Amino acid sequence: MEPIDLSIAQKMVDRYAATRKKLIDKEHNINDTQSIWIPLDKLKSFINNLPEQATGVRIHFAAYDHKNEHSPNQTTAILIGTVENHPKHTDAIEDGVGTLSSEDPMGPFNNGRACPPLCP
Repeated sequence: MEPIDLSIAQKMVDRYAATRKKLIDKEHNINDTQSIWIPLDKLKSFINNLPEQATGVRIHFAAYDHKNEHSPNQTTAILIGTVENHPKHTDAIEDGVGTLSSEDPMGPFNNGRACPPLCP
């Protein structure tokens, strides 16, 4: 990860809203998620509890189904720890192996605050 200029970040966010979000909104007749807020204590806990063999965190884009109570059909993100698997860093979702349980410190984790619909 490298810092980027705020004006570049704003242009990237605007481009997402004008392209992908616009298509999702139209196709699914929703006002789709534009950002996800994660409480700092939860994020720190996730990172601090990753096992020694973890090499990073992958963020998978995902979508809730139409039955989700708070965010039906909305885009979300799932965080999951990665491990080195030469020549790349893999995770259990990507490989289809490993533990996929909220008790596993590698994740997957979800349930940040999606905005919209749950904007502060």
